[in-house]
Amino acid sequence: MIKRLRRNIIFVNMLLVGTVIVMIFTAVCINNYSSGINSLEHGLNQVLDRRIDDNNDFPPPNELGNKGKKEQPLQPNYYVIVELNSDGEIKNTINHNATIDSDTLNSCIKIVTDSDNKKQSGQISEYNLMYAQKNDFQSKKIAFADTNSVYSSLMQTILVCLGLFAASLVIIFLISLAMSDLAIKPVKEAWEKQKQFVADASHELKTPLTVILANNNIMMTHKNALVADESKWLESTEEEANHMKSLIDQMLFLAKSDAGSNNVELSNICISDIIEGASLNFEPIAFDKGIEIISDIEHDITVKGNETQLNQLAHILIDNAVKYAEKNSAINITLLKYGESVKFSINNKGNVIEADDLKHIFDRFYRAEKSRTTKGYGLGLAIAKSIVESSNGKLCVESNAEVGTTFTSVFKTN
Repeated sequence: MIKRLRRNIIFVNMLLVGTVIVMIFTAVCINNYSSGINSLEHGLNQVLDRRIDDNNDFPPPNELGNKGKKEQPLQPNYYVIVELNSDGEIKNTINHNATIDSDTLNSCIKIVTDSDNKKQSGQISEYNLMYAQKNDFQSKKIAFADTNSVYSSLMQTILVCLGLFAASLVIIFLISLAMSDLAIKPVKEAWEKQKQFVADASHELKTPLTVILANNNIMMTHKNALVADESKWLESTEEEANHMKSLIDQMLFLAKSDAGSNNVELSNICISDIIEGASLNFEPIAFDKGIEIISDIEHDITVKGNETQLNQLAHILIDNAVKYAEKNSAINITLLKYGESVKFSINNKGNVIEADDLKHIFDRFYRAEKSRTTKGYGLGLAIAKSIVESSNGKLCVESNAEVGTTFTSVFKTN
């Protein structure tokens, strides 16, 4: 899928950019052709505007100019000029670096002087010629020029554009190849996480299902036994079923968070009461392990959030601290207000979380090797992070041998 996505990105990128380049080059070619035709037409008109000398000859372009003008008139280098009398007969013909055979010239003159032709200039496509005509009181002057030079210039431009287009495609391909790597990187990471999530979820669900099926097989062999005799198998089945339900509920919570459909109503919540209540709930569990819970909770601190989720957050972090704290150590729970921020932190002393593990501590189903023996699914911290972020907060962790492990949630005050 990733390879196909990458190919599609490259193809679409090259298609779009290539289309734009083709449009630009097409516009350049059209402009080149149009400019060449207009220049040739303008040049023929300027040639006709020049005066005939006393010998009824047309001097070459470099001998006469428009006196008083700053720029030399734009004139073609190859043209034929004919002068017709009032009867339409050829009075004079001047060839300037070009010749037109008599039959072609007569045909062209007939086309230009046709009564239906009202144009002062235009093209005669069948002979690849352009003409311009001027009338005075006694005669008509017509200038003809070959348009092959315009088409030759157009072909050169097209060839240059094709070469540039081919080079552009190569460059675009290389750039698209590099950009596709950047574009699919988050998709690839998400895909890998999804596959890992499915694999881990399947593994976690497999164990309770195996136990449930084993318990059911045992009870099936005792068909005549009373329910009381099979109570331990029923209790084991119920316990594993509850574990499955808990895991599925956690996965559904994360799935809804990913889909953005886990919409909860946020309101002003007294987080002080929530954390204080959660701390009291875990005191018996901590006492059994010889762990002391030390609380420094500032009263009447409110944040924008959901009461149920904030309560779940407090239970996840405190439960995590109690699980991994050393025996006969202390857990420090702190809730303080700093300016416009509220900091909720939990610190415990235990095994230091390695730097490589810290990078993945909030990943789903991720558990450091040292914590594999502790019961759990590895979803609690991922859920905690999702809850904090849904309340527009930030959850982070740091761990070292001197201070221990500290999870810190930072919220904005109302």
